[in-house]
Amino acid sequence: MHTTHTPSPLITATDPLDFGAADRLPVLHAGQGRLLIGATPQDDRPGLLFVPGAYHGAWCYAHYLDYFAKAGLGCAALDVRGHGAQPQGAAFTSVAIADLGQDVVSALDALPGQTVVVGHSMGALPALLAAGQRPVAGVVLLAPSPPGDLPGALGLPAVPPDTPRAAPDDSEIRARFLATTPNRDVSEVARRLCAESPQVLNDRYLLRVTVGAESISAPGLCLEAGLDTHDRHPPGQDQAIARRYGFSHARLAGQPHCMMYADTWQVSAAAILGWHRGQFG
Repeated sequence: MHTTHTPSPLITATDPLDFGAADRLPVLHAGQGRLLIGATPQDDRPGLLFVPGAYHGAWCYAHYLDYFAKAGLGCAALDVRGHGAQPQGAAFTSVAIADLGQDVVSALDALPGQTVVVGHSMGALPALLAAGQRPVAGVVLLAPSPPGDLPGALGLPAVPPDTPRAAPDDSEIRARFLATTPNRDVSEVARRLCAESPQVLNDRYLLRVTVGAESISAPGLCLEAGLDTHDRHPPGQDQAIARRYGFSHARLAGQPHCMMYADTWQVSAAAILGWHRGQFG
């Protein structure tokens, strides 16, 4: 479905590429993951656990954490192993999406109360894996990578398996992550991105991660980025993912791939909050 969202009273004027608020949040370690705590639950409504995609850390959800804390919801964002502030050791090249899924499981176990797990891009896959292993209140997917057993899922060429893959450069950040102007200063994004495990990338590119529809019983929402690049997110793929798991689907026409720090990131945040209120009050 196509969804129109009205401006939210929770909007702030923070520079969308200023992630400094994430550096001031309390930290909770869980397994091999590291949680940034935006807010603890104030009532029995489910909290939100945000899982970043490839190259990203919990910092990318800085604005979401502030937004949902102001909405009175418990919220946290996860640095999976080797990402964000987590060190990359010699074994990082062998880290797989299944390992990241275990980090999400550890985070779910560490958080109080019921939780909605939210995964962006590649992070959708460990989020789904964890939702199949723990009773979650809901699942939200943002511009998700497809599970490998999705009919018609688009694969990509493999990367060399023996060395971490360098983070995208400024031009790719502008074009693919933000769909912004060629001269936009994206240095605050570039300096926080990390190298990525080739195993993680090849798990996604070669469609090696399967998540059967029967393993997900929670309600969900899939948000499609209308400005996403079709070489990775062909038309109809996000909707097919939503249909597979019985999730609601909305295409946010003006949103780029990294909608959580786009210039109008509040649009996607409002979509999540609206869905959450519809499900849980």
